[in-house]
Amino acid sequence: MTLPPPHLSPVFARIKIGDLPGALNAAQNILRSTPRDQPLLSLAGMLACRTGDFATGVTLLKQARALDPKDQATLNNLVRAMIETGDLDAATALAADGGDDPKLLRLSAHVHHLQGRPERAIADYRKVVAAMPDDFESWNNLGNIHASVDEVEEAIAGLQKAIELRPDISLPYCNLSQLFAKLRRFSERQALMREAQRRDPSNAEVQLETGLAEASMRDYPAAEAALREAIRLDGRSVAAYLELAVLLENLNRTDELAGLAEQARAAGLPEAETRFIDAWALRRQNRFEEALPLAQAVPETIDTVRRCQLLGEVADRVGEADIAFSAFRQMNAASLELMPIVLRDADVYLDEVRANTDQLSAEATNRWTRTSAPSEPPSPIFLVGFPRSGTTLLDTLLMNLPQLHVLEEMPVVRQVENALGAPSEIASLDDERVAELRRLYFETLDQIAPPAAGQRVVDKFPLHMTRMGIIHRLFPDAKVIFAERHPCDCVLSAFMSNFELNRAMLSFTTLDGAARLYDLAQTAWTLAEANLPIDVHRIRYERMVENPEAEMRALLAFLDVPWDERVLDNRGSAAKRDHIRTASYSQVTEPIYRRSAGRWERYRSHLEPVLPILAPWAESMGYAI
Repeated sequence: MTLPPPHLSPVFARIKIGDLPGALNAAQNILRSTPRDQPLLSLAGMLACRTGDFATGVTLLKQARALDPKDQATLNNLVRAMIETGDLDAATALAADGGDDPKLLRLSAHVHHLQGRPERAIADYRKVVAAMPDDFESWNNLGNIHASVDEVEEAIAGLQKAIELRPDISLPYCNLSQLFAKLRRFSERQALMREAQRRDPSNAEVQLETGLAEASMRDYPAAEAALREAIRLDGRSVAAYLELAVLLENLNRTDELAGLAEQARAAGLPEAETRFIDAWALRRQNRFEEALPLAQAVPETIDTVRRCQLLGEVADRVGEADIAFSAFRQMNAASLELMPIVLRDADVYLDEVRANTDQLSAEATNRWTRTSAPSEPPSPIFLVGFPRSGTTLLDTLLMNLPQLHVLEEMPVVRQVENALGAPSEIASLDDERVAELRRLYFETLDQIAPPAAGQRVVDKFPLHMTRMGIIHRLFPDAKVIFAERHPCDCVLSAFMSNFELNRAMLSFTTLDGAARLYDLAQTAWTLAEANLPIDVHRIRYERMVENPEAEMRALLAFLDVPWDERVLDNRGSAAKRDHIRTASYSQVTEPIYRRSAGRWERYRSHLEPVLPILAPWAESMGYAI
């Protein structure tokens, strides 16, 4: 064991008992008589940094380095100190003096990342992991930086390597989980966080991330349990309280929100953050005037999407159109920023709609082969219409009828489409292929949401209005319910909704995108209705909210379903549902209301740029514009 030089004994005696300020003071006293003692200068600089006095640390470390420029330990500490003081340019220049020393390269990579130079940070971290392949922190950082520039596979590989090296450290699990969330790889996210939870159940951050992962896979009991455990482990976790509040609302357990806010307040959460839960609860209690000042006071520490959604919805209900529109615009921009760049191309879905539409012209449908479809199992009923046209209200009412099995936007037709291949394939189908694809539909249905014996299937998926070609080819006798609403109200409402973004929903992050999708979807539907013998019944939203019984009597007659008073009980039906998967979850729990009919008029000035797209459709449907 090497003993320190005798003249440094007072310094190390202070260090031994944990008195770092005392050790620094002792070192500075000795330096008065030996100001060129390089090891002591380096030690004193390190002690100054450890006590938080980085300015003094930089001064002492610079002196030590001037006396011995080759001392790598001093150089490392000096670069770290400069990073702490914010002198990043100087830190970069100093780190470059270290050549290929892995420890300095790691610092250099960190500075490049801080200064917005991800390519250089990645290059440095790659050198670090080549020299020190067991450095899990650098693998984790490398993965995170790859993720920040949407280099997805490289990001996953880096984070997985960090987990492989240190499966006992939770941070890489959480980072990879958040990346999987952005990529919508929810099953992988769930499996990953269940493993992290198994390894580190007492980590509040792990429980929080596990709760989000479980919710993304719609395992709501597991999500709630994890979020409550996160709160138990860290009673001041703002994120855990907020995510639990959102989950409880989505589960229609709004009566628990006020209690959650009180629990958060009692735990000592900042009042500003707690007000978010208060405002969230007031919003669901229809106390909008009270909620507005709270929503406006919610700090920017709250997730932008959540904060702006709350403010927008409350401001809309009290007639503050400009405040609401601005909030929804910020909400959508923030949602878009959360998606990897490679998934942000809304034109991918628009091109898909165009490809389906191309098969629906009179010229195209005249070239279709003649086929016959099996009569068993009976064809589903399809409920379609542009999003926000009232389809969720309709499916909620139809769920009251025991003879119907209502699917809420499940990807059954999508599986059939994938098996079909290009949309043009529908033109050349034969009886055998029709039977095969129909069989795939019902097999997929049985895997996802099997109906009870004797139930008729209602496949509700609004944008299936653009897929009527494949639907009609496989189910030519299917009854179709088409929900329609004023185009301006549809587009505005879609823009104002906090959708879970996917290729289709991307269009709703701007008014122009929503209007363009409306135009394409309505074109596809119009061609299908004109050129195919679809058995369709139209439900108009405005009539529905004005006289629901008349609309539902006509609909049930069309479906050959006996009249049942229960079909009017939307609140009772919604209360039975553990979760409503669409952006309409809060509305369908209220009595049927008229306030959203004609809402677009309050936003006319904001809608002016898209009215040329929507006006022709409104006029063709008999709506004023």
